[in-house]
Amino acid sequence: MKKILILIFLVVPALFTLGCNARPKLRILNWGEYMSDEVIARFETEFGINVVVSTADSNEKFYSKIKSRTTPFDIVIPSDYMIEKMVGEGLLLPLDYSLLPNRDLVTYMDGVEQIFTSMHQTTEARNGSDVDYHAYAIPYFWGTFGIIFNNRVSGLASALESNGWEVYFDAQTYFPNARRGMYDVPQYAYAAALMHLGYNPNQYSSTLLQSAKTVLQGANFDEWGNDALKRNIEANNLDLAFAYTGDYLDRLYIQIKEGKTVAQVQADFDIYLPDPTMVFVDAMVIPAASKNPDLAHQFINYLLDPEIVALNSESVGYATALEEAFDIIVGYVDSTDHWRKNWAIAYLTYYDKGREGIYYPLTSLNPTDIDQINTMIQDVITGR
Repeated sequence: MKKILILIFLVVPALFTLGCNARPKLRILNWGEYMSDEVIARFETEFGINVVVSTADSNEKFYSKIKSRTTPFDIVIPSDYMIEKMVGEGLLLPLDYSLLPNRDLVTYMDGVEQIFTSMHQTTEARNGSDVDYHAYAIPYFWGTFGIIFNNRVSGLASALESNGWEVYFDAQTYFPNARRGMYDVPQYAYAAALMHLGYNPNQYSSTLLQSAKTVLQGANFDEWGNDALKRNIEANNLDLAFAYTGDYLDRLYIQIKEGKTVAQVQADFDIYLPDPTMVFVDAMVIPAASKNPDLAHQFINYLLDPEIVALNSESVGYATALEEAFDIIVGYVDSTDHWRKNWAIAYLTYYDKGREGIYYPLTSLNPTDIDQINTMIQDVITGR
């Protein structure tokens, strides 16, 4: 009898493991720290699917992975300009909206629709193609770029409010001892320099490239990085960094969960949104090499549920693309729950729907221009 019981105990876990392994797999390629574990777990439980998430830290790496077709990802979440490039090269499947019934129940934020419009216009201007990017992409998160700053440096906040980009780039005039950081995506750095100079960041010429190089050299950056920038300003190891607004909010939310208020966090470090600045949308797309496009549609439809989107937003410091989810979040502003109240205040502060300014979504430049920008940035980093 004991032998039979032992055999049963050995077999049941094995069958359970076999059952889990036999479940369909949905492969997602995403940015790091960019999706709630709870959201994934709920989807797996509800639909009996194993979600396998891989990460990359740049749009260019997304592109290379999708282009190579080495791993048949089912969903990828790149940014606007890379979606343009992928569509242009036939790397994405058109969406089947009959499998996305939740789309008819939600409204995209105005800023998101403006980015889609801009993507269409830039593609049409470049090669005459009339591409509706709604046919390929469902927005995931969107937001602005800003300058995260160390508010423990006296006078830095007021200087940014008065002089904007100048404070960040003109290190000889403004806070020469300030420790500056720049996002290490070459097109982002080039775009920031152009906006400082008063140009559209999607323009390119050899003259503009040299002007951008001069500006970037003058900033005397101490660090080129990505996620480390926000942490270093939070830790008082850096004073200024150009980064996603969501990078700042990611750290803000962590400190709110530890008991601080928005105002208490802002006293240590904050983010300034210059005018003009960049905006972006990261969107869910289905690679042409996907082995499970139906499962991909199922997951995308799941992330068109405002309640799920709001839940996902709790662990990701970026702005929801859905008006309905935005309204859920800001509705907590009068809550007695510490986290939800301060979360709502942060949304209203940094993603105010009524804020006006000049915003540029990046477009996909041609490969030759990108190569020149990449070379220029490497020259700046290495001091050439």
